[in-house]
Amino acid sequence: MVSNECSRRISRWIVCQNGAREHYAIPRALARHQVLDRMFTDFWVPPWSWLSCLPGGRRLRDRWHVDLAKAPVSSLGSRMLSFELRQRLAGRHGWPQVMERNRVFQEVTVGMLKRLEKNLQAPTTVFSYSYSARDVFRFAKERGWQTVLGQIDPGPEEERIVAEESDRYPQMGSKWNPAPDVYWDIWREELGLADRIIVNSEWSRQCLLKDGVPGEKLEVVPLVYGVTDAGDQRESRSQKAGASTARYSGATMGHLPNDAGRSRVLRVLFLGQIILRKGVGRLLEAMRMLKDEPVELILAGPSMIDPSAWEDLPNVRWIGPVPRGEVGKVYGDADCFILPTLSDGYALTQLEALSWGLPVIASKHCGSAVTHHRNGWILDDIEPATISAAIRVALRQALPDIRPPEFSIDDLGAALIR
Repeated sequence: MVSNECSRRISRWIVCQNGAREHYAIPRALARHQVLDRMFTDFWVPPWSWLSCLPGGRRLRDRWHVDLAKAPVSSLGSRMLSFELRQRLAGRHGWPQVMERNRVFQEVTVGMLKRLEKNLQAPTTVFSYSYSARDVFRFAKERGWQTVLGQIDPGPEEERIVAEESDRYPQMGSKWNPAPDVYWDIWREELGLADRIIVNSEWSRQCLLKDGVPGEKLEVVPLVYGVTDAGDQRESRSQKAGASTARYSGATMGHLPNDAGRSRVLRVLFLGQIILRKGVGRLLEAMRMLKDEPVELILAGPSMIDPSAWEDLPNVRWIGPVPRGEVGKVYGDADCFILPTLSDGYALTQLEALSWGLPVIASKHCGSAVTHHRNGWILDDIEPATISAAIRVALRQALPDIRPPEFSIDDLGAALIR
């Protein structure tokens, strides 16, 4: 952490965070370095808050982090709760709801900033995630503050990729709905107002360059992730499988011993939104190729694809959406994680899986969490034959170092300040 004297010379940061993205890693990193002036967020629900007692309060209880328990946090809770209730009563959903939520968040945040402005220490840097930053950045630029945009995805290039994938799998009944033009118009205004743009992967940077984003504004900063009990869980799983460095031991991996000593198949986990963009269409094709192999695919998450797409596949099991508090059990019951994504800003699930001791099969179209043949396998391409071949390798190959890459919360803070 920086000293008090040094922190006075460094820009003070305001973080505007609509949602709990990255488990609040950005404000946590800045608070660790003593440069967080204020965080504005939609919901902030400490364990003692009455909001956690509301119907659906389980999700709201995730809107808090112990690392920021003493941080200056301003919650828009009552205004945003009122907005969500009105939207539900009106039956609004999809892009109109998303854009209106972003607008309301910014409107309330700017109002709070106006009241706080006279107490701010100069110089000031304002951080906001993409698609909910334009109005906040306008306010900041009028005051000569620096602006940093956290780009959460690869932008319009990703939409073009998804459109092509929908044409490839029309039979899967994908419910994908492209963003309206005005959504991208607002985004381009954000880009113009941003002094710096943070992306989480080289893949995102290349996609943004294709859309004409100035390269000198772009900075690649990977995600950080930590699970307090991941080490214990990893050790427990390793003991169950009778291996010290991985559950894969022996010359062949066709069957792995389960807890009761009976033989079983390799359980490959996909966790997240079950959508074509994540490569699920190709993954299902790969599972058809593996119908005679001892492999089971577990799909965990909400599906935007018609479940009939895998009804004839006995080696595919869908368990539906998983509450955040139960995600650890899902990782704990799996042997391998797979992400054949067509496009992702990073894909935090890679780090989660590695933290829980799972080797990862991943495409090149996301963040660089996997080192080939060390903690997982990188797909040369995302064709079904390549995916099935990688799963066959996972059946038989032990890996030496199943853990996430080292990029700590302190590293993130230093990168932001730099």
